[in-house]
Amino acid sequence: MIPAISVIAAFPELVEHACSLGVTHRARERNLWQFRGFSLRDFATDARKTIDGRPAGGGPGMVLMQGPLDSATAAAREWHTATELRGNDAGKTKIILLSPDGDRLDQAMAQRLSAEPNITLVAGRYEGLDQRWIEKSVEQTISIGDYVLSGGEIAAAVLIDAIVRLLPGALGDSESAITESFSAGLLDWPQYALTNAAGNADIPPVLLGGNHALINRWRREQALARTLVRRPDLLANANLDKADKAFLDKIKL
Repeated sequence: MIPAISVIAAFPELVEHACSLGVTHRARERNLWQFRGFSLRDFATDARKTIDGRPAGGGPGMVLMQGPLDSATAAAREWHTATELRGNDAGKTKIILLSPDGDRLDQAMAQRLSAEPNITLVAGRYEGLDQRWIEKSVEQTISIGDYVLSGGEIAAAVLIDAIVRLLPGALGDSESAITESFSAGLLDWPQYALTNAAGNADIPPVLLGGNHALINRWRREQALARTLVRRPDLLANANLDKADKAFLDKIKL
């Protein structure tokens, strides 16, 4: 089944543009996933294409209204139903809101979402969305970090990139997604680009020796050391063996 991702937003073209480059674009060209953006203004009911209203109780900014959100969600469900190869999951798209108050995106979450056949991402704008719509429609809320953006479109593009690159065949090397930062619960090890003999002089000799067991151990220890210095919080949940723990004990001294 080909995963289908739709985006509901004030400016879905921001997401479309991000998905027209790099890995997400190539994967889409290979029909590894499908995308559709839904502009909230297409579902406004007045001549001015109004999608927001003043916040109840007063205050600055505007709030996205229920009506356009409801209509856009219905259209997204129809698209997921009509999309080829939906099978028994037709129309059962998971509604995810991108918002700073959501669960923090991490690699494990991206891996779980990469197994979802249908996802609809909703990008917030202005002061937010009508809470009544959130309570009746949203199944999960996700944040990409503790900061505020002008809108959730960029966050949606980030989430799509994190998901799509995990799909089988999306990356040129199937090992890439396995060995990247966070995939094993650790940061990545240092990388060096091979050039010519002179340019390779200051590369760690172990990487040029051809002994893959030594190379793998060096990379593991470098990843452990980097994680200890930069993100020690990750070590609490990392899968560490006796050699890993002995190495960490040694460098902590």
